[in-house]
Amino acid sequence: MTANRPWNTRIKARLLTSVAAAALVSLLILGSLTWRADAWIYDRLAAGFTPPVDDRIVVVAIDEKSLAELGRWPWSRRLHATLVDRLTAAGVKGIALDILLSQPALFDPEGDALLAQSLNRSARVVLPVHVEPSQADGTAIELLPIPEFAGSAASLGHVDMEVDADGVPRHAFLRAGLGSAHWPSLALALSQAGTESGTEPEPDLALPGLRDPPPAMASPGRWMRDYQVLVPYIDPDDAFHSVSYADVLSGKVPASALHGRWILVGIAAAGMGNEAAASTADGGTQRSGLDYQANVLNMLLQDNARVPLGLAAQVLLSIALVVLPLLLLGLRGLHELWRPLAIALLLVMLTCVLLLRFAGLWFPPVPALCVLAVGALLLGLRVLRRSRRQAQSDPLTRLANRSKFDQELEQELRLTRRSGQPLSLLLLDVDHFSRLNDSLGQPAGDEVLRTFSHILRGRARRPRDLVARLGGDEFAVLLPETTPQSAAAIATTIHVDLANLSTRTGTPAAAVPFTASIGIHTVPANSEAVAASEVFERADSALFQAKQAGRNRSFSHASESGLPPARATHPTLRSPD
Repeated sequence: MTANRPWNTRIKARLLTSVAAAALVSLLILGSLTWRADAWIYDRLAAGFTPPVDDRIVVVAIDEKSLAELGRWPWSRRLHATLVDRLTAAGVKGIALDILLSQPALFDPEGDALLAQSLNRSARVVLPVHVEPSQADGTAIELLPIPEFAGSAASLGHVDMEVDADGVPRHAFLRAGLGSAHWPSLALALSQAGTESGTEPEPDLALPGLRDPPPAMASPGRWMRDYQVLVPYIDPDDAFHSVSYADVLSGKVPASALHGRWILVGIAAAGMGNEAAASTADGGTQRSGLDYQANVLNMLLQDNARVPLGLAAQVLLSIALVVLPLLLLGLRGLHELWRPLAIALLLVMLTCVLLLRFAGLWFPPVPALCVLAVGALLLGLRVLRRSRRQAQSDPLTRLANRSKFDQELEQELRLTRRSGQPLSLLLLDVDHFSRLNDSLGQPAGDEVLRTFSHILRGRARRPRDLVARLGGDEFAVLLPETTPQSAAAIATTIHVDLANLSTRTGTPAAAVPFTASIGIHTVPANSEAVAASEVFERADSALFQAKQAGRNRSFSHASESGLPPARATHPTLRSPD
């Protein structure tokens, strides 16, 4: 049972560390505390995995040229009717007319009728559903096309552009709506409008995206979203095939350039539509709602949607990655924790990149990286502390070494001057240690030193007490706030412990018997400033006096002040010489 205790202790420590790491990474994920860093990483990775441009997508742009030729916006709906007729005649697959048509034209009802007739003849036109932000009571408002247009359109699709807190539209929701996610996105509706006549639209079960479970209670006034995807934007150096609205209207665009294409009609002129920051490295450009819909359509046609992992999957995968170093620790070549940590850090980024590149899944890596980084930092501090401790400790006895002793003596002398309390120093030598070492061998001599250090620790147990091995068989015990009488009493107990060595608890039964000489010096209370070297020399002088008096005893300079020297002799116990 005793042999298993260290192993059980290590298992318990690893288990507690695993629980702490799992709790921390879960907190980071569930609290979305690292989303900006994750978004930054996603933007850089996404820039390296840009999809090709589908040449079946054509953007009919309401641009500056069109505004200059056709006049100020809004235009008569007669123009839109003519455009729809021209596109239908060219044999397009589908048309998304991304123009707000939620109000009738009060001064041109005939234009509304002409547009409704064109929509009906085409049977391939998708119209937008806009949503206004929530009102004071928390209710959102849907802006649908007027009934004449809605009834004539092939279908309706929402144009809700999801924008992150940094202003970048990275996500899209393929279905959304007021009270329930019943509207397809405009791009999805367009891709389904281009199916052959009589073919059923793609069922929702085949749609990509992260599902949003419905709320426990119905929310009729709440804008609901479902099937969340990350939009894979095309390379900024590429562009969708774009033609001017005015050129299509005037017949300058040949029908062959439009035949069999999906057409997106919308505002491209700056300052007229909904715009958001582009998810590029510079972040300085703007992305229009029309360009956003074109990229979503490009994603659907190429079936390369990127789906963010759900919270449960993120948490479980992150926990597995942050716990991995503790599982690997101890395997061949992995006995030092920094190696498993380095492997786990590399594996986090590798998992993120491979999932995004080959599975179309986005795993935010920063929570796991943060926890592993914290582990690496704590490991570094632990190694630094261990190195510092090793630099200030004796490797044989694990006591403080001479360097540590000198530092502590200086510090305690400063504290003594401020507090006005006495400070006692004991210097100790093992009697005839070199003779003992030569006769019994170095292993026995090392055991004597370890036994002696164990005894000294037992007699200097206060937090500020210090036991040090100064070198060879010379030891020191620093006793703050200790009077000469108390220091002499401690020296006496050390002699008694050595005399009863064979019966002392915690020492080997076959321990080699030995004695020690002790020199004591006490810096009196409220004394003037005294140098550390002087204190040490006085204690060393007292040690010399103890040896001269016959060894196996202690001597204190307090005797020079009228106090008897502390002595302890043990006739029944002879030193090995």
